[in-house]
Amino acid sequence: MRQLETTSLVAEGGRRKRGKWGYIWPMWTTLLLHLLAILLFTTGFLLTRTELPYHSHCSDVSHSPCFSSDNGSCWTKPAANRLVLIVLDALRFDFVAPSTCFAESKPWMDKLQVLKNAASTRPLSARIFKAVADPPTTSLQRLKGLTTGGLPTFVDVGNSFGAPAIVEDNFINQLVQNGKKVVMMGDDTWTQLFPHHFERSYPYPSFNVKDLHTVDNGCIDHLLPSLYEEDWDVLIAHFLGVDHAGHIFGVDSTPMIEKLEQYNTILGRVIEVLENQSGPGSSHENTMLVVMGDHGQTLNGDHGGGSAEEVETAIFAMSFKKPLASVPAEFDSCSCQLDLDGKNVCISFMQQLDFAVTLSALLGIPFPYGRCSHWSNQS
Repeated sequence: MRQLETTSLVAEGGRRKRGKWGYIWPMWTTLLLHLLAILLFTTGFLLTRTELPYHSHCSDVSHSPCFSSDNGSCWTKPAANRLVLIVLDALRFDFVAPSTCFAESKPWMDKLQVLKNAASTRPLSARIFKAVADPPTTSLQRLKGLTTGGLPTFVDVGNSFGAPAIVEDNFINQLVQNGKKVVMMGDDTWTQLFPHHFERSYPYPSFNVKDLHTVDNGCIDHLLPSLYEEDWDVLIAHFLGVDHAGHIFGVDSTPMIEKLEQYNTILGRVIEVLENQSGPGSSHENTMLVVMGDHGQTLNGDHGGGSAEEVETAIFAMSFKKPLASVPAEFDSCSCQLDLDGKNVCISFMQQLDFAVTLSALLGIPFPYGRCSHWSNQS
């Protein structure tokens, strides 16, 4: 009898152990799957970059059969002597392109008339580009991508509130190394990324998104007077009002419309000054104006991801040098559209990643060493 009771107790204990294990092993399996998922996410999505310590030099062409330095220039013969680069933060493509390019007209469209008019009346020297950025579409990562010709990663987003200086080769570094003087005004992210590169700088704090005017007014105060000065080769002005208006009020809002109208006025004054001083022997005889966005934004004013609204932005380029000839058809893949006034506006396409290399070629300086981009043949 006792043996039977003992056997029953042992069997009951075994059942209890098996029942307990029946609850535990699914928990361990689930935990293991979660750990595996986290590992795959961190190694696949949160990529890291290796920054090369090398820099390009003018002497590099002597080792390449693809270049010839017989023309006395560096890598390429400069097409422009001076550059005015105006960055309008969070500039959506439909802020610049005519409303007739879209299925439905919106209140924020056709506000930057001065750019559209320049592209339609001077098609050989002014052009609108649809530029596609690479995510992440935050300002810091886009500035790094624009200047290095590389691809920042989502891990870099953590540096947005305290950007370390860029140490790899980049467009700004090449300008300075080749004797170009750079003046900057606006978003203070530029001085964080390039703390020792500017001849003069007028930085303004950028993270108070409720402030729509301080950074923009600072740009306006210094931009127009600087156009009359000759102590610079490249002038950079980074406006933030549209980005902040989007974050606080959204794209379809009165403050956004007012900002775009303000920009239209300022850009008109910039073009007027440059045109008035573009005659033979004048200071802007061979100056190029580039107006661009670093990324787009959603209707709610958000950006950072990879949706079409966030990655699609615009670049407007205008040369004040008299064009010698039209662009060969094989190099011009633009699409043209009549605007509301019946004017023909042509729009080209480029990857924003090609920005650093393209501007370097136009200014005749070496391309950033670690670039993964190429020169846009429509420039």
